[in-house]
Amino acid sequence: KQHKKGLMQQLFPAEGETTPRLRFPEFREAGAWEVKRLGEVCCFLKGKGLPKTAITPHGVAPCIHYGELFTDYGEVIRDTKSYTDSTNNCVKSEEEDVLMPTSDVTPNGLAKASCIKEKGVVLGGDILIIRANKQLAFGEFLSRYIRYKEQDVLRYVSGTTVFHLYSSSISKLKIALPELEEQQKIAHCLSSLDEVIGLESHKLDALKNLKKGLMQQLFPQEVA
Repeated sequence: KQHKKGLMQQLFPAEGETTPRLRFPEFREAGAWEVKRLGEVCCFLKGKGLPKTAITPHGVAPCIHYGELFTDYGEVIRDTKSYTDSTNNCVKSEEEDVLMPTSDVTPNGLAKASCIKEKGVVLGGDILIIRANKQLAFGEFLSRYIRYKEQDVLRYVSGTTVFHLYSSSISKLKIALPELEEQQKIAHCLSSLDEVIGLESHKLDALKNLKKGLMQQLFPQEVA
């Protein structure tokens, strides 16, 4: 994970810069990234409804409750975990939408962004949907970049007791964009690294369980 963090610091431009330190060979002569406001390359929608009581294990449609963005999903959503039967008058995802929670009791949680790869997922209330112009921006690149720019995002959070993130505010976020092909290359590179991290995490969990079982056999059980 530390390696991934260091890699992102090289793949995305530093504060005030428009060229990253590390570029893939085919893009080294491509020039600086173009600075845009998020609102110049995206439109914004809002999820609707979907209380927790509407989530059921055997529902007819996949869904995402806004609270799951804090706990269940990372920078990319490939498989949804919840289902619902509440599909009337709902808002559904398009492929490569970027989802952000819009309210929380702490501001830091609102700097989370997740790119959903699946079309037709029911999106609940308190979810901000960032839908990119596909000719200009790649959703997965945006979700990773927004998370990388956490401190910049937090400047657009408002509130004192309950904190909020509004589309009218986050639309002003400055982002530096390369050509679409380079965005996709960066996103795919980080996805490959995520897969390696996931495999290593499973191995680590298996080793921890092995150690726990071994200790139960190596040390005496409680004596009455």
